[in-house]
Amino acid sequence: MRTRLRTIGLLLAWMCMPFHLSAQSQHPTYAVSVRELSIPPRAQHAFEQGMERLASRDAAGSLPHFQRAILEYAGYYEAYDRMGAADLMLWHVQEAEQAFRKAIEVSGGQYAHPLIALGAILDDQEKFAEAESVIRKGLDLDHDSWKGHFYLALALFGSNRMEDAAKSVLEALQRKTDFPNAHLLLANIHCREKDYHSVIRDLDEYLKLAPDGPDSSRAKALRAFAQNMISASQGNTDIAQSQ
Repeated sequence: MRTRLRTIGLLLAWMCMPFHLSAQSQHPTYAVSVRELSIPPRAQHAFEQGMERLASRDAAGSLPHFQRAILEYAGYYEAYDRMGAADLMLWHVQEAEQAFRKAIEVSGGQYAHPLIALGAILDDQEKFAEAESVIRKGLDLDHDSWKGHFYLALALFGSNRMEDAAKSVLEALQRKTDFPNAHLLLANIHCREKDYHSVIRDLDEYLKLAPDGPDSSRAKALRAFAQNMISASQGNTDIAQSQ
C-alpha cells in the first residue's frame, strides 16, 4: 500500500506554511537591516496589507497587495513567496509553482521557504528527483524545518528509497512529535519493508493523534492488514514447527 502523496503533499503545503515570515531568520542581521532599509515604504505597506489579508484567510484579497509590493520593489521575494501561499490556498497550483520559482530566482536561492514549498508541489506531481533536489537546498538553509524533512521523506518514499525516507520522517518527528501524517508515512514505509509490527506501532501513534482524521479509516484498514499478516506468519511458523 502506498501513501496518498497527492493529497498529503498538497494539503500540507499550504496548511503548514507560516503567515509571518521574515528574512531575518535566514540572513545576518546587518544584511537584513540594509535590505529592509532599501525597500520603499509603499512596498512594505502593501506587503503588510497582504499579510493581514492572508492571516485572515482572505487569499484572493491578499494577492493584489503582494502584486503592488512587487511593482514597488522588484526584489521583494517574500511577496512572491506569499503569493504562492495564497495561490495554494485557492488551489491555483500552477500559479503557486510559478510564484515559488520566482521567489527562488529573486532571492538567489537563499530563502528556504519557497524551496521547501516548491518541493511539496513537486512531490504532489510525483517529480521526486527534482523535489529532493530543491528540498535539500531548502534544508541547507533551514535544517530545523520539520516540513522540509517531511517533504524530503515523501520524495524519497516516491523514489522507493525506504531507508532514507524513514530517516527523514524521524528527523521531522524529532522536531514535531505531534505530527500525525509523519506517523502515517512511517507506517507506509514499514509496510513496504514488511515490518508489520512497526506498522501497527506507527498507526497506533497516528490514531492517538488523529482518531477522527481524514485518513483514520485508511489507517485502521492498514492496521487490520498488518495484523492479518502477522497472524498469518505466526500460523505458518506454528505449522512448520509441528511438522
